[in-house]
Amino acid sequence: MKNSNNKQVLASYFEAFGRGDMVAVRSHFHPNCKIVSVREASRVNGQLHGSYQGLEEAETFLGNIVSLFDTQSFEVKSLMEAEENVVYAHGSFVHKVKAKGNMFESDWVQRCVIADGKILEYRFYEDSAAYEIAAH
Repeated sequence: MKNSNNKQVLASYFEAFGRGDMVAVRSHFHPNCKIVSVREASRVNGQLHGSYQGLEEAETFLGNIVSLFDTQSFEVKSLMEAEENVVYAHGSFVHKVKAKGNMFESDWVQRCVIADGKILEYRFYEDSAAYEIAAH
């Protein structure tokens, strides 16, 4: 059964992110959250893509985004409820890679599992090859 509150959790997350309110963004994550940025794997310190577990690592994930990118635009084109407790979003963004000054543009898709009004599982997919080109 779909739950429109789940869709609102993700909409509220994006609104906070758009305002740059990282305290509010963090508050949307479940204490036992799992974040997968592009690939499910361990990361070296400061690396964005990979897996994060729990609120402390969610903060690391958010910090990595802020430290790596100067966001020029971030558009959410749609939010869609799927099977129970799953919400999908998709859109596009343009980031300036701070270390190199190059532009990183990509469409993206996000899949979230919502539990207790929080994001329990967060999977974000983007054009990682375009990121590698912009970052080097």
